[in-house]
Amino acid sequence: MSTASRGRRWLPPVLLGAWCVVACGVALRAQADHNDGPTVPKLTDVDSDLLRLVVDDQWDRGMDMFGGRQVKAPDAIDWAAVTARDERRQAAVRTMLAEGRIRTPRDQHFAALIFQHSSRPEHLALAHVLASTSAAGGHAPARWLAAASFDRLLRSLNRPQVFGTQFSSDDASGWTMEPYDREAVSNHLRAEWCVVPLNEQERILRDLRAGRPVSPSTSVSDCGKRAP
Repeated sequence: MSTASRGRRWLPPVLLGAWCVVACGVALRAQADHNDGPTVPKLTDVDSDLLRLVVDDQWDRGMDMFGGRQVKAPDAIDWAAVTARDERRQAAVRTMLAEGRIRTPRDQHFAALIFQHSSRPEHLALAHVLASTSAAGGHAPARWLAAASFDRLLRSLNRPQVFGTQFSSDDASGWTMEPYDREAVSNHLRAEWCVVPLNEQERILRDLRAGRPVSPSTSVSDCGKRAP
C-alpha cells in the first residue's frame, strides 16, 4: 500500500536505510556511484535479479538501501507511479518463486519486502510466510518483517494490528496506530520479533502528531545481530 490510499496516508512500510547496512550483514562493494543511482553490493546468497528488484523498491521510496542514505523525502515521491512499479516487481518475484529461484533465507527476506509493499491480502500473507521462513532459516533481520507483514495483513482485513508496526494518517483524525490490540502480545514477545516496546511506539506516535522529525522504524536496532 502506498502512503496515499483511499484517502489515508501511511508511513512507508519499510525504509531500511542505514539499518540494512548493519542488520542485513552486507559488506559494501558498491557497483553504483552515488551520483548515478543506488548502491548495489555483491551478494553471493541472493539472486541477482531479486537484488536489483529490492534495491529499486527502496530507491523508489527515497532510500539508498545499502548506501545508508535518504535520497528523497516521502512527500516528494510520486506514490501512484511507485505503486505501478511495485505491481511489476511483485509479478516478477511471483515468477521467480514459480521458477524456484527464491532459495536462501536472504532471498526469502528480500522477496517478502517486495510483497510487503502491496495492499492485497494475498500478497501480504505471502510476505509474512516468506519473512517467517527466512527467520526460521536463521536470518535474524527477517524477524521484524515477519511481524510487520502480519500487522499489515491484519490491517488489510480491517482487523487490529497486534505488534504495533503500522502508522497511518488522514486529514480528519491525524496520525494513529488504530485499530491496535495492544494486549494481544506482550513486550517480551515483541522483542522476540525485533519490535520495539509499547512506550517507544507511543513516543514515535507523539512525535508524528507533533510534526517533529522522527525515525518511524519500530525495529529494535541491534536485533539483526542477535541470535533468534
